Amino acid sequence: MNELSAAAVPGKTNPTGASTQRASTPEQLLAATPLRAIVQLALPTTAMMVVAVTANVAYTYFVSRLGDDAIAAISLVFPISLVAITLMGTGIGAGAASAIARALGARQPRAAQAVAEHGLALGLGLGALFGVAILGGARILFSAMGATGAVLASATTYARVLFGGALVTFSAAMLDNILRGEGNVRVPAFLSSASLLLQIVLTPLFMFVAGWGLVGAAIATLTSQLLATIPRARYVFGGRGAVHPSWRLWRPSGGFARTPLVDILRVGIPASLSGLVNYLGIIVLTAILARFGEAHLAAYGLGTRFNFLLLSLPFGFATAVLTLVGMAAGARQAERVTAYVIRAGAIVVGIMTVAAALLWWRPELWFGVFTRDAGILTVGRHYFRIIGLSFPFVGVSMVLASAFQGLGRATIPMTLAVVRVIAVLIVAVICTRWLGMADRAVFATVAAGNVMSATVLLVLFVRLRRSWR
Repeated sequence: MNELSAAAVPGKTNPTGASTQRASTPEQLLAATPLRAIVQLALPTTAMMVVAVTANVAYTYFVSRLGDDAIAAISLVFPISLVAITLMGTGIGAGAASAIARALGARQPRAAQAVAEHGLALGLGLGALFGVAILGGARILFSAMGATGAVLASATTYARVLFGGALVTFSAAMLDNILRGEGNVRVPAFLSSASLLLQIVLTPLFMFVAGWGLVGAAIATLTSQLLATIPRARYVFGGRGAVHPSWRLWRPSGGFARTPLVDILRVGIPASLSGLVNYLGIIVLTAILARFGEAHLAAYGLGTRFNFLLLSLPFGFATAVLTLVGMAAGARQAERVTAYVIRAGAIVVGIMTVAAALLWWRPELWFGVFTRDAGILTVGRHYFRIIGLSFPFVGVSMVLASAFQGLGRATIPMTLAVVRVIAVLIVAVICTRWLGMADRAVFATVAAGNVMSATVLLVLFVRLRRSWR
């Protein structure tokens, strides 16, 4: 999610009202010092992610006012939300961003335009398919995850409304990734922040004033996204950035071609699968813990929501790495790839270590905001004091995976993700079903998987770095 103006005219403003005076071209980003380039791309997105964390905490708080059943319901839906985010934000969208960055780094603007047009058409198609799948299969899925009664009914209705508008969600994500690929951070950050702030206002209005309850929360999310997607589309299709796609997506420049799709999918498919496998693991682990009771289900749902919010903070640095590594790879500047990874990794580890220490010390700082239930608080305490220790390793994996995606080698983190998830699930099932162990065994298994994944990714990156010499 980034910003770059096609022509940095002093004093000229873009549709968001932000000045274009400080816009940077790919050449300028590659000429800057690695730390400065990373910070320049990361800060606007990180600031937006702080807004996102605030909005999500407020959203969860409003839902918690409906009772523990509502918390359990959105806990069931949350992994599906992560699947949608993965498909476009860090999956197919990341594939488009990587291909655009490499094309611009190699000074091939027409290739970048073709990628953008094919990516938008692909995003619209996937959004429609995802919405239809959830409308038809939500109840079956949540029932298989262990939901019953009021929780099952609430989760099904909430998911059908929320993902019935997947076309909007997927379109907005692809537009942001086009801008991310060209090094554009400020426009998406501004519009995403505006959308999230609007969501904070609309959620209690729709839930409590309008009396729509949990459905009102879903409608608030979609309304906010739609209102922010319109100026996104105007910016991208208005030719104000470095990439100028045509809005006639049924007739992209040069017609539908194999090369742009291959460029997108060779990163997008492995990146999507990496995320989907991770979230499939969350779904299965949710089902495993749901067997212990609603307290475990609610606590694990709140814990995974915190994980997502926490990862939002270093997300800006990871996306900066993807863009900068892609540009450096396109420009054949291998030494800068290593510099970007080292500097971004150090910053991210610092962020995650502070968060891990804080939540290990006082888990109630998160769980206590939403509930006073003793059972939920006990499980939540186990969650942070075990899984929280692995947070810095998750940050390392995040940066390294983005680097591999920027290089067009997304199969490496994908393969590792598949192996890690399978291993964690097998051990978790053995511990809970065969050995009769409780939630702490599951949490310890997840933490060990996080540590091993980061270690292996680091070893593979070091080997790749040596091969450049």
